[in-house]
Amino acid sequence: MLVSMTGFGSSNFEDAKLSINVELKSFNSRYFELNTKSFDLSGTFEYKIREYLKKKLSRGSVTLMIRVDSKDYFKFNQYKTESVLKAYKAIENKYDLNLNYSQLLRNNDILSYVPLSTSGQKKIFKAVKEAANELIEMRKKEGMQIEKEFHKYLDVARKDLVKIEHIQHKVHTMKVNSKSNIDNIEEIEKIDISEEIDRVNSHLKQISQSIKSPSLSGKKINFILQEINRESNTILSKFLDTRVSKHAISLKMQAEKLREQVGNIL
Repeated sequence: MLVSMTGFGSSNFEDAKLSINVELKSFNSRYFELNTKSFDLSGTFEYKIREYLKKKLSRGSVTLMIRVDSKDYFKFNQYKTESVLKAYKAIENKYDLNLNYSQLLRNNDILSYVPLSTSGQKKIFKAVKEAANELIEMRKKEGMQIEKEFHKYLDVARKDLVKIEHIQHKVHTMKVNSKSNIDNIEEIEKIDISEEIDRVNSHLKQISQSIKSPSLSGKKINFILQEINRESNTILSKFLDTRVSKHAISLKMQAEKLREQVGNIL
C-alpha cells in the first residue's frame, strides 16, 4: 500500500508534577530531517528521540515540538536573591535611586534549570511515541487517496498502450498485405515498436506490484517512470503516425502525473 510522507500527530499528558504537549508534523523530503522546537533536552535524550523517529518515520521533513510545564522545572536560589536585594537597597539608600527589581530575573543564578528526572523523560518519550503513531495513521489515510490517483493514471496509461499496439498491428498488416518488396519489409522493421510496447507493459505491471508490496519504495517507482518516459519518446521517434503520437504523448503525461504523486510517498 502507498504511504504518504505528509502527516500530523499530537499527544498530551498531565499529572500532579508535569504537563506535556507533543506535536509532530511531516512533509515531503528525499531524506529524514528532524527539526526540534522544544524546551531544553539533554543531548542523550534528544538523540534517543531522534533515532526513534528516524526508524519509525523513515523519510520526510519532520518538525517535533515539545512543551513541558513542571513545578520542579526551575530552582529558586533564596540566598543569592536575598544578597542581591540587600545590595539593591544599599545602592538606593546611598544614591537616592529607585532600581528596577525585575532585573533580578536576568541574573542566571536566581533561577536555575533543574533537569527532568528519568521518570519525566519516560513520560515525554511515551508522548512522542503516541504522536508518531497518530502521524503514521494520517500518512496511511493520505496514502490511500494517493493510491486512488495512482490507479486512475495507470488505467489511462494501459488504455493508451493497448491503442498504440492496435494501431501498430493494423499498419503492419496493411503493409504486409500490400505488394511485398524489400522496401516494405525494411520499413516495417524500422517502425517496429513491439519491444518498446512490451517494456512499457512490463513497467506498468512492476508499478502495480510495487503498490501492493509492503516494502514499497517511491524511489524505485520513480526510476520505473523514467524508463516509461524514455520508451514513450522512442515510440514517438520511431512510429511517425499522428494516431500513435496522440497516445504516446498521453502515456508520457500519465507517467509525469505519477511522478508528481511519487514525490508524496515514502
